[in-house]
Amino acid sequence: MQTKRYFASRRDFLAAGGFLAASAALAPQAAMALSPRLGALPPTPAPGGPSDARWAQLAKVLSGRVLRLGDADYQVIALPNNLRYAHTLPQGVARCASADEVGFAVRWARENKIRPIIRGGGHSYAGYSVTDGLLIETSLINHAVYDRTTGVARFGAGARNRDLYRLLRANDRAVTHGRCPSVGAAGFLLGGGIGFNMRAHGMACDQLVESKIVLADGSQRRLLAKSPDRLDADLFWASQGGGGGNFGVSTEFALKTFDVKNKVVTVFDLSWSRTPEIRPKVSVEALGAMLMEALDAAPGKLGSRVSFGAITPLQYKAGYDVPISVLGQYDGPRDELLKILKPVLDAAQPTGGAGVNELPYWAAQDFLHEDGFATFYQERSGFVNNPKFGLEDLALGFRRLRQWPGVNGYCDLRFFQTGGAINAPKPADTAFVHRDSRWLMVVGLYWSEGDSHNKILLDSNRAWQDDFYNAMWPRAGGGAYQNFADPSLSNDPTRADYFATAYYGGNLDRLKAVKAKADPDRVFNFNQAIPRP
Repeated sequence: MQTKRYFASRRDFLAAGGFLAASAALAPQAAMALSPRLGALPPTPAPGGPSDARWAQLAKVLSGRVLRLGDADYQVIALPNNLRYAHTLPQGVARCASADEVGFAVRWARENKIRPIIRGGGHSYAGYSVTDGLLIETSLINHAVYDRTTGVARFGAGARNRDLYRLLRANDRAVTHGRCPSVGAAGFLLGGGIGFNMRAHGMACDQLVESKIVLADGSQRRLLAKSPDRLDADLFWASQGGGGGNFGVSTEFALKTFDVKNKVVTVFDLSWSRTPEIRPKVSVEALGAMLMEALDAAPGKLGSRVSFGAITPLQYKAGYDVPISVLGQYDGPRDELLKILKPVLDAAQPTGGAGVNELPYWAAQDFLHEDGFATFYQERSGFVNNPKFGLEDLALGFRRLRQWPGVNGYCDLRFFQTGGAINAPKPADTAFVHRDSRWLMVVGLYWSEGDSHNKILLDSNRAWQDDFYNAMWPRAGGGAYQNFADPSLSNDPTRADYFATAYYGGNLDRLKAVKAKADPDRVFNFNQAIPRP
């Protein structure tokens, strides 16, 4: 990991000045024929699972490898980013290097009555890329090419953000992208795709122009928005925010890019601490509300993320208070950004952070990027579409932040700035339905392996997080972000589709119909898959 900046990573400790460190530590086409070498399958195995001969049949087809327990690299490839789910291990990992191989692996799984789960980057917040069946792992489908005549970037489903960044940087182009280079570009896109460009250019899924997918019968389809084939058109729509793993195995995407040649942007990383030695005149609640109000009034060329860190009651009693940070990008000169932030800076000068810099576009992304690493976490999200959300709501949040039980990690109340171009499409234009928000709110909790073995401590933190979220979400007023998959939204047995309504709102019925047509046998299934009609 690079040298830490203040608030550089969502998995770094979000506390200004470090004073809490001691306690927290895609024209349709008919289904493409499979390659001749992907031959007939041997007979179905006994109920005990695929035989060694059946696994050998799969391995013979793949140009990658089939990994099983005990094989070199099995543990590394099988490990998810969220270590809460690391105990769930697949019977085998099919490392597919082409759509043909994916199609065979899907058919093989069906014939062998073993559940397939898809993984690109492995960053599923709720562990939906782990399985005790067959893990179809697409990281070898990682090609990335740019067409200068169309301005379209095309990349394989196994590409990580870093592969896409490298391609775009070399061609002075950009899309709406995130900050973590190890995240799978497919999962990022299929759930919507947020980033500091979204208020100016829309969600990443809004930039999708074509996709390719392998369906549950092993067939391959090329998806376009205006496909005359109804299923292909519906699947293209569903690929714009319908969530990864629901309809098939996406194998390729094409995104419309925009020009960033010679573009200079202003990036900023600022933080404010209140400690026994640092006592700003304005309260942290007022300062936080002032900051969010100033950002909220800014034009769409500004993108930001605000974070308020949690502290324990003991720390609060000792004279510490909720630390504040803001990180972002402004498509304009430094002086214009400082005018936007002037009320905040006049009230209290930052006490930390990497400052404010004018940089060429891709150098600016180096300033903003975070290095993701595997850890234990849960995030609970809600879109803020309540126009009156402000100081009173933040004050409630700050009271909760001061009651944190504490773990060897951190917790924060975080806001990603939305609005602008995100809200230009109508909710039904894409599967991404959240088109009326100002912010995306997150209550995030991260803990260590040691905390995982302390049930009392972890249970108290989880209960605190749930109470915190349940108090804040009604005030936000919007749904939840499907890319921040939240297993707790499935915990109420009286509301089976509660999570799906939160993620997909008024688009849920159409998504159910697409799922039923594309995958009638629910081959692709997990705890928060699109429900049955």
